[in-house]
Amino acid sequence: MGIKIYGLQLGTFPMPMAALFNPSLGREPERFEGDVIDGMYQCPALSYVIDHPDAGLILFETGIAPTWASEWLPDWLQMLNLDAIAPEVCLEAVLQQRNLAPEDFSHVIQGHLHADHAGGLRLFEDAGATIVVHEDEWRHVVTNVADADEFFIRADWNFVSRAPQMLMYGDQEIAKDLWCISLPGHTPGTMGILARLDQTGWVLLTSDAMFFHDTLGPPPANSPIDMDTEAWNNSINKIATLAADRDAFLLPGHDTTGAQFVDGVRGAKQIEFTPGSLYE
Repeated sequence: MGIKIYGLQLGTFPMPMAALFNPSLGREPERFEGDVIDGMYQCPALSYVIDHPDAGLILFETGIAPTWASEWLPDWLQMLNLDAIAPEVCLEAVLQQRNLAPEDFSHVIQGHLHADHAGGLRLFEDAGATIVVHEDEWRHVVTNVADADEFFIRADWNFVSRAPQMLMYGDQEIAKDLWCISLPGHTPGTMGILARLDQTGWVLLTSDAMFFHDTLGPPPANSPIDMDTEAWNNSINKIATLAADRDAFLLPGHDTTGAQFVDGVRGAKQIEFTPGSLYE
């Protein structure tokens, strides 16, 4: 019995495409029907459950907090419209729909700590799960974020210093056939998850090191909100190499279409999110 992965959709919010896909690249993003409405990308907030035969249930990323209206800064909300992010699409409600609770998880892995990825983390304050963050991410936020800044909200993760925690560095195997992969650039400590599944093969969850299935290009499409463009370039090249060498299925940070490599060549492949769908 091997690793199983399934996705959770935690709401959708309109966002300018230019904030996610560098408009100066000279190419248009490959989008599908319904992805863009009135010039705004319908951006999904995503989370993934990893069912590991030895480590138990692991959650990758936690979406947006239902308290966003009182916590997000006004200039953030000028760029993003979160009106559709109601409590019933946030993590707690979606887990309940799957008959899951925070106490069911052994680990919560945060690809990074931006507020659209870490808003549900506070649900795990007393759940006993080990919180996994890259050490560079943790060092940055505890040093630089007093309340809300740079799309980080301290209320999301402030408890982590009191919880069971695992600070990652480099690329580390955290359970059999499951690795945390360092992918800095979007934030100082962005990381992904590389898993080897029995039937699907290699799967790489990229967080926001790769927003879209076609971020890889060519040419690769960085975002104006990436914190370190040089580090991001190194990370996207690392993703491309990992994927091509393994014919991996890439699950991006904000796209319901993934990138499937076959014989080293990238193609688009829809990610299944309907209840009961999983990759194994």
